[in-house]
Amino acid sequence: MDKILEITSGKGGNAYLLAGGKQNALIDCGMAYCAQELIGKVRQALNDGSLDFIVISHSHYDHVGAIPYIKECWPECKVLGAEYAQKVLNIATALKAIRDLGEQAASIYGAKGIFPYDDSLLKVDQVIREGDILDLGNMRIQVMETPGHTKCSLSFLVNDDILFPSESTGYMSKSGRVYPAFITSGSEALKSIQRCREMHPRVIYSPHYGLLNESDTQNYWENCEEAVLKTVEFVRRLAAQGMDEAAILIEYEKKFRDGQSRLEQPFEAFRLNNAPMIKGVLREGCEETRVIR
Repeated sequence: MDKILEITSGKGGNAYLLAGGKQNALIDCGMAYCAQELIGKVRQALNDGSLDFIVISHSHYDHVGAIPYIKECWPECKVLGAEYAQKVLNIATALKAIRDLGEQAASIYGAKGIFPYDDSLLKVDQVIREGDILDLGNMRIQVMETPGHTKCSLSFLVNDDILFPSESTGYMSKSGRVYPAFITSGSEALKSIQRCREMHPRVIYSPHYGLLNESDTQNYWENCEEAVLKTVEFVRRLAAQGMDEAAILIEYEKKFRDGQSRLEQPFEAFRLNNAPMIKGVLREGCEETRVIR
């Protein structure tokens, strides 16, 4: 058996199962509140076979929240992630924030809460870096460092033509609109978009969306780049007019969010993702982004 299955459970975080013939891996695993549903889907897909790896794109709660529950079911499963993600998941305040945000997400998405879990299981067991290859048998996952969303953001190229780009490059709403998702650096996000574009992937799985159709794939990278540049320009223009970050966030939602996006993501979840992005734009110097453009 060698195939890619989207086994996303609940709302707010995607998960993909790569059944590679010899070994099996998850790319991200979603939030804590829907971990039990996710585990059920993995068991069914693998026919109670082994889960060997969880490969994380970065250390945010909506991508790593289910790790402790999965590790309880498959103790030998190794979590692979960037060196900076490993550092983050060793910090007590970061683990508390992941737990708190997981609880908030459960409330936002109408769940009762999250089951108790052991913080010591929420960790990166093995660091992966640019150019590393994970061989599952009939699937090979190439690691790409693509920062911008976080310092630890990774993208994954499967069998040379299937790309799971990091959130640094942006994500597409079901309306077809591409939204930026950079936090640490707009200029790094633009570099990561270009890096992914240069891979010329035949198939793209957009973060928080899933598999793109052929039409959406054609102009995807151009749309990702445009989303970053428009956001940077908009935020800096409003800041120059004297608006603070909270006011800019409100105006940003009015201008850039469409009705479909509001259905997909409650405002509180939107705020949690985009308030740091606005802060990042204002923190980063103008010159570096202008040179890249």
